[in-house]
Amino acid sequence: MRLYHSSSLLDLYQKWAIMTDASKQILKSAKCARVIACISDMFHVSLQEATDIYYESETADLIDDGVADLHCRSDKYLATEIWAEYTEKTRSENWF
Repeated sequence: MRLYHSSSLLDLYQKWAIMTDASKQILKSAKCARVIACISDMFHVSLQEATDIYYESETADLIDDGVADLHCRSDKYLATEIWAEYTEKTRSENWF
């Protein structure tokens, strides 16, 4: 199969489908790292705290499972969603 430089969704899907599992894992890892960096930068927390927030979130599990193509969302969008999830969880834990 020859790959063409096209922005159509079908072409992007075909490119994704022929990627090896290793290359898919590399892309997922890079995405996680960028989202963690965004959480740290946007919300002024350490990288360690941002990493904990990321990996304890339900959103990170959804990204890893490939649900709703969340990996296609921007890093800042995902960071904002994960932060909102974290603050909601923290608020409900501190409520009682």
